[in-house]
Amino acid sequence: MNSPTLVPERRLLVVKLLALLGITILAACLRLYRIDTIPPGNMYDPAYYGVDALQILAGERPIFFPTNFGREALFSYLVALYVALFGPTSHAMYVTSAVVGIATVPAIYLLVEELFSGEKDLVRKYGGLFAAAVVAISHWHLHWSRFGVRAVLVPLVSALTFFFLWRGLRTGSKGHLVASGFFLGLGAYTYQAARLFPILVVLAFLYRVATRHKLTRSDLVDLGIVSLVALVVFAPLGTYFVTHPGSFLQRVEQASVVGVDQDLVENLRAIGKGLVDTVLSFYVQGDSVPTTNLPGRPTLNPFLCVLLSLGLVVSALRTRRAPFLFLLTWLAVLIIPAVLSTYGPFAKRAIGTLPAVMALIAVGALAPLDRLRTWAAERRSTSARAVPAIVGMLILAGLLYTTVRTYRDYFVLWATDPDLFTHFEAGPTAIGQYVRDLPSDEIVYVSPIDPDHPAIVYNAHRRPGIRGFDGRACLVLPQKAQAQTTYIVVPSEDAGSLDALRLAFPQGDMVAQGPLHYNQPYFLAYRLPVGSTAQISVSHPLEIAWENRTRLLGYDIDAEVYRPGDTIHLTLYFQAVEEMDEDYTAFAHLLGPQNPATGSSLWGQDDSEPCRRSYPTSTWVPGEIVRDEFAIPIPLEAPAGDYEVRAGFYLLETLSRLPAVDDAGQAVPDDAVLLVRLHVE
Repeated sequence: MNSPTLVPERRLLVVKLLALLGITILAACLRLYRIDTIPPGNMYDPAYYGVDALQILAGERPIFFPTNFGREALFSYLVALYVALFGPTSHAMYVTSAVVGIATVPAIYLLVEELFSGEKDLVRKYGGLFAAAVVAISHWHLHWSRFGVRAVLVPLVSALTFFFLWRGLRTGSKGHLVASGFFLGLGAYTYQAARLFPILVVLAFLYRVATRHKLTRSDLVDLGIVSLVALVVFAPLGTYFVTHPGSFLQRVEQASVVGVDQDLVENLRAIGKGLVDTVLSFYVQGDSVPTTNLPGRPTLNPFLCVLLSLGLVVSALRTRRAPFLFLLTWLAVLIIPAVLSTYGPFAKRAIGTLPAVMALIAVGALAPLDRLRTWAAERRSTSARAVPAIVGMLILAGLLYTTVRTYRDYFVLWATDPDLFTHFEAGPTAIGQYVRDLPSDEIVYVSPIDPDHPAIVYNAHRRPGIRGFDGRACLVLPQKAQAQTTYIVVPSEDAGSLDALRLAFPQGDMVAQGPLHYNQPYFLAYRLPVGSTAQISVSHPLEIAWENRTRLLGYDIDAEVYRPGDTIHLTLYFQAVEEMDEDYTAFAHLLGPQNPATGSSLWGQDDSEPCRRSYPTSTWVPGEIVRDEFAIPIPLEAPAGDYEVRAGFYLLETLSRLPAVDDAGQAVPDDAVLLVRLHVE
């Protein structure tokens, strides 16, 4: 038969599990509600995980992604799993992070329940449930659960790491210690903040030992089990870091406020400022970047700030008990990435503190309430007994207030900001989706958005051969369209290409437009039928060839007489002859009398890879015409007289020029083609 004390405990457990189920369902509703439209597009970072997923499903198995400043791989593999099951939807990254966020709720429940299993007050009874409820309704966790980046894994993996560690230390279960070591090693595949987990593991052991005032062989064995399993799990990534030594600290060094070029005082001042700003981000002034926060909103609302402060005070008074000291240490260690970061959202950098913060909030709510209950019981008066009930109702009201405010701040205020279309790059997302549905043999040009933008790459399903150029600086035309060809132009950023295309290909048609943004279509699609021939008018035809790789058809120039301080506007018409493996720099130089400033005849120049680096020569397709624009400034000190404008190509690495020949087959002196002689008055 069950003992009388076990029955209430089991009933309480059933009630708590049912409550946890309800809390988790609430968390799921908040994290999955309208996830297909909020956020409205695939901004740069989330889209990269989609590209990673497509690479994984194509057969690649990276341990670490060096792209986009270097990224741990676990989240990308989870996105790949979602894509494999449900397809490469635009919200795959967001659903993946939302599911991780939902799983974090019961994980933090388990962690807090285990941490306070040795206590005897309301913190032991309801601490896990309270912490789980706060996670579920927290604006901080909700936002990052829906943001689609790997940082959301840190609270989940840390909660599981330390739940299994604390359970293993309490019960002596080697299985739980193995599980703790597994998640400790797995943390290295989540986000840089997880690299601090081993410090907390060691301190947890030390705190347990200090509580017993005795170090035993069993303690060393337990620590060895956790460490060994973690090292085995970490080994593949560790091997990668050894063979790619710059990758381990690449992102950390880029974002750190501490610099080797700064003296000690400057570094200490920067650290102090980072600490103040991080604390203020919780209480007063949160992140201002509209993609990661309702600008300026603190990480915690006033109600949660009060509870966190109370939790810090209570824990500071109970530091002789290992769980409370551990939570304070957790907060101090995992806040370091936020304190030492020069840029980036504080809420993201400090996300490793989230489980500890939630546990401290639970302590701040329940420990004082428990003291009030004890006080009221001692007073034995009706008015005294009413105080805990009133405070309890106020706490419940605070949770309701937190839920309503979180919903309002995220779904009513933040999600309805029309600028989110731009912030989350819904336009490039729509371009990728449009390109994805075009026939596979159709030639596609995009201007001025880089077709390598991860939102385009992912939503176009890594479609090969999308060509991009910056139509604000050049125009790329097929001499004759060998296949159906579509130009996708963003008119708000490139106002001239569509008119130029209509002049060059009057037989083309406008066939599609993108989603409306501020009542204007984000993009317009102009299609050329097969066989369309470019109709271009060159004011000064020329016949110049560079090693039979490309040739010059001629040029346009805005004047023949200039004054010092003017700018020469020059348009060159190149045509690709053969494919080129290297990226050449095109130059247009103004040459005249000896220039004391340069020690040569050079008075002005405009050197750049074609199309202002947006259409390098290695991407040119034979037959294409590239209309490239140059602007050569004339110095104010340029003397009056006759000048020459010469042009050519060179390799930036060696400064060696591409050999040029004229229409008679004669080598051009210095491989710099004479375009025009002009006069400066």
